[in-house]
Amino acid sequence: MKSRAPPPPPAPEPAPRRIFRNAVPDGGGSAQGSMGSMVMDTKENMMRTSALMDLLVDLCSQYHLNPAYHTLELLSSKGLPLAFKPNSLLGSLDVVAISIREKVLQEKVVRKPLPKVPEKTVRLVVNYHRSQKAVVRVSPLAPLESLVPAICEKCEFDPAHVLLLKDNVSNHELELDKSLSELGIRELYVLDQTLVRQPKMASAPALNYSEFFRSHTSSVGGVEKKGLLGFFKFNRRKS
Repeated sequence: MKSRAPPPPPAPEPAPRRIFRNAVPDGGGSAQGSMGSMVMDTKENMMRTSALMDLLVDLCSQYHLNPAYHTLELLSSKGLPLAFKPNSLLGSLDVVAISIREKVLQEKVVRKPLPKVPEKTVRLVVNYHRSQKAVVRVSPLAPLESLVPAICEKCEFDPAHVLLLKDNVSNHELELDKSLSELGIRELYVLDQTLVRQPKMASAPALNYSEFFRSHTSSVGGVEKKGLLGFFKFNRRKS
């Protein structure tokens, strides 16, 4: 009968490794201790003279963190959190411990402006120059006084010499402080006063000339009639 095979030998343990930093030559044991303390002092001084914002960036880079989403928390000797500014120096504060905390991101509530209610408009038919028409979209609730500029711009009139009439027959002038809804109309007539005055002024000289011509012809005719009558009278006396 065969005997059992012996168990396999255990795996060899790895040899212990030592990492030497700031190594110095042999015989410099005291120098090694002084070198280590000097390095620690230098590092501590650099941290004390650096701004807290720079310190946050350095620590986040060491731990692969994003400085935009993290912040520093400083604890005093009494264990209370310290308030600080980003440009404050670490050595100017009574700091015992520093910790990195993740910022609590606040969701920004985007307030959308209230939707604007579209203004109701209607078609207004504007009659001018007796036979011409124009269409203007205006608010039915606005007074006629506020609609005059838009109407005059469409018809190329001067707002200072314009009258708004209900129709071209009665020549009833509309009240400018009332709206289209109050008056119950969607059509009106525009009268330009400057165009009404010009024909009267132009026809006045013609009337004066005709009157002068009539008076002149009547006076000349009277003289001729008197001359003929005198001539006939003179002939009668002579005969």
